[in-house]
Amino acid sequence: MQNEAHITSQEQHRAVIVYAALLLLSFGWLAIIFAAPMLMANGHLLSAMTIYRGLSAICHQIPDRSFHWHGFPLAVCSRCTGIYVGFVIGLMLYPFARSLRNQTMPARQWLIVASLPMLIDFGGGYLGLFKNTFVSRAATGGLLGVAFSVYILTGMISVIEEWQMTRAGRNGSLHPLPGEYGKFRG
Repeated sequence: MQNEAHITSQEQHRAVIVYAALLLLSFGWLAIIFAAPMLMANGHLLSAMTIYRGLSAICHQIPDRSFHWHGFPLAVCSRCTGIYVGFVIGLMLYPFARSLRNQTMPARQWLIVASLPMLIDFGGGYLGLFKNTFVSRAATGGLLGVAFSVYILTGMISVIEEWQMTRAGRNGSLHPLPGEYGKFRG
């Protein structure tokens, strides 16, 4: 994959733009989730119901399994809320834990390890072995959300760089070496 020493300032700039855009979109997604109960509380029923209805395709939205705000459930359950909040937290911490220049995808085993607590929590509750709680659902979802952020951001930066390399090669101005980023021949 890409060696940090061969990163150009343009590549660094693109990585920062991808990071900022993903962070902004993620905050926007959280704002939508938290807007539904706030809209309900303020009497904007049509807007609130549009959000609830739209997000019902990705979450069961069972009120007893959802955090409440302003007296109404969030637009997604506690586990989904944990995933999305964890994703944002993971993105915010990413630059402190890993360079945006590093486009090496982490080993898949870390994603599997991060998903195990949620699978155990869900499976144990589903099978009646134990009763999971708001805290367990949100915490295990949050852990998975943090892991997702690393894989998704790394992947998006890599995709943008590959697209840029392909685009530059088609324009005839630069020709990437097979299997490498950041190295060009004229």
